[in-house]
Amino acid sequence: MNMRLNTSDFFTQTVEDSIQKNMSLAAYNTFRFAYQAEYFAIADSLDALKVLLAWANRLEHHVTMIGGGSNLLISDDVPGLVIINRLSGINAREHSGNLMSLTVAAGENWHQLVEFVVTQGWFGIENLALIPGTVGAAPVQNIGAYGVEIKDVLARVQVINTVSGDVYWINARDCGLAYRDSYFKSKWQSVFIITAVELSLKKQGQLQLSYGGLSDRVQAQPSLKDVFNTVCQVRNEKLPDPTVLANAGSFFKNPIVSQAKHSELIARFPSLVSFPFEQGFKLAAGWMIDQAGWKGKQFQGVGVYDKQALVLVNYQEDTADSLLTLEAQIKQSVLDLYGVELEREPVQLPSTISVDHSMNAESLG
Repeated sequence: MNMRLNTSDFFTQTVEDSIQKNMSLAAYNTFRFAYQAEYFAIADSLDALKVLLAWANRLEHHVTMIGGGSNLLISDDVPGLVIINRLSGINAREHSGNLMSLTVAAGENWHQLVEFVVTQGWFGIENLALIPGTVGAAPVQNIGAYGVEIKDVLARVQVINTVSGDVYWINARDCGLAYRDSYFKSKWQSVFIITAVELSLKKQGQLQLSYGGLSDRVQAQPSLKDVFNTVCQVRNEKLPDPTVLANAGSFFKNPIVSQAKHSELIARFPSLVSFPFEQGFKLAAGWMIDQAGWKGKQFQGVGVYDKQALVLVNYQEDTADSLLTLEAQIKQSVLDLYGVELEREPVQLPSTISVDHSMNAESLG
């Protein structure tokens, strides 16, 4: 049985009593790969997290933070201390005018938060329904769907410094938020663990229906709840439930190309699926993978989902070896056919980034 460390435990047990050795991570990543954590603990309070970090620093252990494990590719045993983020709590503040501020602990379930917000009648994240994972993962990956990204509503992020244990807030504009990216995935990976986020929502807002054909799926003048329900329906139709079929959601980012490259591809592939993005175009990676013949293919216990080629699934494997081979084959075939290089979306553990002290706020997902 997993032992939790919380404030009341400080007086009755040592931190070592709450840390397990050689713990399987199969239940803590949605690919269900059964690699082990050298040391393992669950933190459900900020005080507990501070104590665990202090223990790891004292013994010079690498620290990895996992939320829902839904945007994670574990490819080997994870050295050091793996902490499961179970920080909880939601606090709403109403402002004069049209704005609401919502402070949410990083361990809260993202979809349940979206459902709560929609129930309250607040606008801003309804298009982000059914994205698996925890709230703390949202800024790391700058999660997005159907024309909306977390950066559109993120006001600031609360973090803990993994070395000093200091807790403070960082404004969203300073977090390097970009397409499925942020400083938390790169230069801040060794420095900060996200402990809470503050969202800026609206009491009355304009619904975003232009992306992904949502407008064709909803009735005229849809309500906030209509949009939420439609997003849930579309995602359920296209994406496998990770509790039923092991997967980490979209495995590849939609590549961004220049206008010149886009013109070249359109000339060769008139039915190319693409969208204007900043100064170039965003290509539909799923369409390219499908056209390359991969949708529904199975390979050594893993495969490509038969309803959405962007999703890789694990049927029976305990390790990531077959999945990594399949990934490489798909990337090479797309590169050969389109001259476009695909980039993986899930965060890989152990980290491939060279840092002094490594962390991962989620996963993702």
